[in-house]
Order: sequence, then C-alpha cells, then structure tokens
Amino acid sequence: MTSAGPLDRRDFLKVAATAGGGLMLSIYLPACAPVPTTLGPTGTPSGRPTLEGPTTLAPAAYVRLDADGTVTITVHRSEMGQGVRTALPMILAEELDADWGTIRVEQADGDISQTYGDQNTGGSVSISGFYLPFRIAGAVARDLLRTAAAQVWGIDKEQCATEPGFVVRLGSAQRLPYGYLVPLAATLRVPYADQVELKNEDDFRIVGTRVPRIDGPGLVTGAARFGMDVRLPGMLYAVVARGAGIGEHLTGYDDAEARRVPGVRAIVPLPNAVGVVAETTWSALEGRRTLRITTEGGPAKDYGSRADEQSIWAAMQAEAKADELVAYYVVPYYSHAPMEPMDCVVDARTDRCEAWVSTQDPQAVAQAILRQTRLPATRVAVHVPLLGGGFGRRLDNNDPIPTVLETLAISQAVEAPVLMMWTREEDLQHDYYHPLSVTRVSASLTKVGQPSVVRREADSIPTGAWRAVTNVPEAFARECFIDEYAAALGQDPLALRRLLFPHGAARAVIDLAAEKAGWGTPLAPGRGRGLAFHATWGATPVAQVAEVTVDPKGQVRVDRVVCAVDCGQVINPSLVEAQMEGGIIFGLTAALKGMIQVENGRVLQTNFDDYPLLRLDETPEIEVYIVPSHERPSGIGEMANPVIAPAVANAVFAATGKPVRRLPILPDDLTRA
Repeated sequence: MTSAGPLDRRDFLKVAATAGGGLMLSIYLPACAPVPTTLGPTGTPSGRPTLEGPTTLAPAAYVRLDADGTVTITVHRSEMGQGVRTALPMILAEELDADWGTIRVEQADGDISQTYGDQNTGGSVSISGFYLPFRIAGAVARDLLRTAAAQVWGIDKEQCATEPGFVVRLGSAQRLPYGYLVPLAATLRVPYADQVELKNEDDFRIVGTRVPRIDGPGLVTGAARFGMDVRLPGMLYAVVARGAGIGEHLTGYDDAEARRVPGVRAIVPLPNAVGVVAETTWSALEGRRTLRITTEGGPAKDYGSRADEQSIWAAMQAEAKADELVAYYVVPYYSHAPMEPMDCVVDARTDRCEAWVSTQDPQAVAQAILRQTRLPATRVAVHVPLLGGGFGRRLDNNDPIPTVLETLAISQAVEAPVLMMWTREEDLQHDYYHPLSVTRVSASLTKVGQPSVVRREADSIPTGAWRAVTNVPEAFARECFIDEYAAALGQDPLALRRLLFPHGAARAVIDLAAEKAGWGTPLAPGRGRGLAFHATWGATPVAQVAEVTVDPKGQVRVDRVVCAVDCGQVINPSLVEAQMEGGIIFGLTAALKGMIQVENGRVLQTNFDDYPLLRLDETPEIEVYIVPSHERPSGIGEMANPVIAPAVANAVFAATGKPVRRLPILPDDLTRA
C-alpha cells in the first residue's frame, strides 16, 4: 500500500450493479503508515489500544464497522416478507468474514441521490441485482482490515487471513479483532473492485445456511413496526371519503353531522375526495360515516367485467386450421389484498417533511414529496417500515404516491403529523387490479412443437403490477394447453414436456418435481395429479406437481404440492422454501377463490367474506426441492405464483376429464354438462 494525500469530493469509486443499481465506495485518504500498538503474547491487543483514528470504517454505502466490533449493514430494499433484510446482510457478512453475532441491520430511507442505487423492490431482483455489489462491499472491507493488520504486524498483507471477526497471521496464533483495527483501516485507501479477491463459493460458511430471519423475533413478539404502527407526538388520524365507483367525481359534501362526532378535528377538501381528521381511529371512521358526499359517475360508470370479457373474446376469435388444436383461457381481475391495507404517516411542516411509508419504491415517494412541497432534498425524509404484504400493490404506480400526497395535504392543513388509514373495503374497491385477460393458444397436431400464445387484456379499469404480472396468465394458458395437447396426441403430459424441454434447467426441475411427486403412480378415484412448468421473467425455472381431490359436487381440494426450483446460488434455504410456499398459497387463492367483478363501474367485492383467501385448513402439504447451484442468484419472490394454478387445473383435468380454461376453478364449471 502506497501513501496518498487526501482526496476531494470527486475522487470516489463506483462499482456498477446489475439491474440499474450501484455501489458507492468512498473514504478520506491520509497517508498510510505502520502504527505502534501494545500486543499480548498471542498478538491480541492487551490493555488500552494505542491505535488512533476514526472510530468507524465505512468503505461502502452498505456497510459500517465500529471500533466496538459492531458491523452495521444497510438494506436499501423494502422488506415485505421476502427476507431481504436477512439475505442481503448474509451476502455481505460472508465476504467480510464477519461474526454473524455482531451484525446489525438498518433500513435505508428513500434516497434520491442514488447512494444505494435503485431502491425499487419489484421483479424479484433485490438479491440477483445486488448479489455482486454486496459481495464486493464485504470483500473491500475485509481487504482494508487485512491491510491494517499487516501494518500493525509489519508484514505483507498476503500473510494475513481472516476468520469470523478477526484478522489472523498465517503460521502463528496471532489474531486481531476487527473492531481494534477500525481506526487504522479507516485511514487507508479503498481498493478498486478488481483489486479484491472474492471467496470461492465452496468456502461459504454463512451463504447457503439457514440463518434465522433478522426480523423473526419482532414478528413473533409483535415488536416489529409496520406502517400502521408508527406513532408520533401529537399525531392525528385521517380517513378519506371518495366515490364508491371507479373514477367517480366528487360533486359536493355536507360535513355538518361529521363535525359533531366527538374527536373529529377537521374536514379537509382534497382533489376529488374529502379527508376526515380526528384524535382516534374510531372518531375518524365515524366522522366519515356521517359525512354526506355527492358524486357522479366517472369514465367507467357503464363498465362491467363480463361485457369486457365478451368484447375481448370477440376480438380474439380466429378460425382454427384443420390440423390445429386451439383453446382460449380466461384470467379474471384480481386484487392484491395485502394483510396491511394502504397507509402512511406524514409530518409536513413549512421547512421540512418527514414520512413513514410502507412502500416498494421509497425513491419515487421522496421525489413526489419534493415536487409537491418544493423543499430542498435535505429537508425531506422518507422512512420505510416493514410492509404487511406488497405483491406489487405498494409500487409507485399502484397507489402509494396518491395516498402520500393526500396525507401530505391533510398534514399541512392541520399542522400536525397524520396517520392515513385505508379500510379493507377501500383497498379492495380502489385497487390497481391484475388485468382481466383472454389468451388464445394453438399448436399443430401433425408437427409437434411449442404452442403459439396470444393474449389480450382489458383496460377499462385501473390495473397494475400483481405478483408475477403477465407470467400468471401466460403460464396458466400455456401449461393447461400442453396437457390438452398431450391428450389430443395420446401422450403423457410429462413425456410431452420432456419433448418440448429436452435439456437444461427447465428439464432438470421438471424431472425433479415429477420424481419427488411419484409421477405415474396410481391415485384413488376422484383424485388427479397435474404438472406445470414456468420460468418467471425467463429467470428462475420452477416445476410443480399438484395432487387434488374433486368431489361429486365439483369442489376441489388440493392435497399435496411438490415444487422444484433452480434459483442459482441459494443465500438461505429457509427463505427460498418460505417464498415457494407463500407463492403457492397466494396462487391457490387466485386459482380457487379470488375474483374481482365489476358492474356499472363499481367493484362488487368488499371484504374477505366475498373475496376469500385460502384458509389454513385448506392448505395442502407442500414439499420444496432446490436444485444445487453456484450460478448467480436469479430471483425467488414471484416465481412460485404463476405455476400453481395450471398445476392444479391439470390435476383437475386428470381427475375429471374436463379441461380447465377459466380461473378461478369453480364447482359450477366442473359440474356443468
């Protein structure tokens, strides 16, 4: 290491990340020189350390080491159940060779200066996009600690290795704790990314293991803080009254009775809505109940989902060729229905604005607040609590920003921090829905090959990203068609898939799922076994085999699901299994229960009584098998969802002989002649 003078602000290093993210490395660089120290007989510091310098080492935006030995890792993506606040720290701690017991995790605020790169949590890319940057950040910090130890011992850096929390001198018993080396390491020049050596995956001791979730204890005890749990001194509670229909226009309101509700503090007019502000949630909701609003129909007032489906059907119809098999598949509107409805807290003052938002895109929220308030960026803070489910609902184009801006306006009006709450009814009736679609699939009966798929979507009501987005109707249509195709050809569905996917990762997961499920073994009458395969975004191959029972009334019960997945290097097997299980359960709700219906511009469903979720006693036995790999991680959060509906539909087809071409799978459709 050569000595160097201090650098100005422009002297920094960037390590580009995939998926548009970035890793910033920067540090003050005074001259490097050996520093005397008092060491014990094994090379461990004895007595008061004599190293002087900064008490923290922060060689990258994501990591900070303190002189007391604590390692703080900043997670810049939102935690909504996928385990990112555990997995990303595991990656960095692995390369740092940190003692996991010293790790602390901080959640990054929304940062428009791009310190952390892209903070948009979607597309299952948090791990795949930042696997390399977090490894490099850990390796850079480890390299600095080795260099510092080499200077203390007066030896070459190559004679220094690391073990959890320590730098060790090869061929001796000497070891120095990371915390002790921080003051010296913080004065050294940060190496370039290509100057540090990454670990061999075979030497991983943290990555690939079942490290308990960082947030686990808080989730179990109730200490974990979600957006709706935020409490501030002097905080008020707000709800919003708006038209019941999609896009209805507010024409007026009478707030006389609402103002008489005990605890109601203010009625705040908003663009096309009215805010009711109170001292308690009950008062706010009661105030809204007694508020009288008048509305007129919006652009969707004459719209109905059945009519929209029929119009798509008409546009999609095409005459089949003589040697061609053709089928049409329908997927309805779906709501995200996260356990935590939309909410946020905003404390807007004349000179600053602070927000707590359960969002998948805190940078977009921060930008929206800046545009609305015209405050300097340094006077706006967007904090990110845990998300009580996201599934795309909390992406910037699926509502958080309008909700935040309404709350901002209310906070400005009442000059106090405000918690905005949505009820379950609002969340279901004013969502940005998964679009209704019809998909036409066709294939030649004389020349066997991959089917041709054409899909059209309705666009009459607000739609947006929903867990795995277009992969859901694509997988449902193609995979159900393949089973019908196999039947028309007189082939086994597994054999046809082996023909269509003769090698590679797709073939591997198909074979693994079939083997583990006991494909081809007999089942009792009324039971069926179905197979489906899909690689969401073309990234992560997943195959599932579902076993179902169909009773004489057409009721479908899913008894067992076997899932095989190849997601590249596994960071934490428990998290992968949890995401597969959660995605399967989420997808089973869509396959068997969920459906949003619209009449005259209004959503008919209001709560979980008419938009039911899969219940615990309806949940099948789920087995997850992971293909071992040292390839880079490919993403996991959305990958199970698209596969389960066609797997179940194909099992129903096997049990009943009736092909399933519409979701959800309803008893009437199976018993209809």
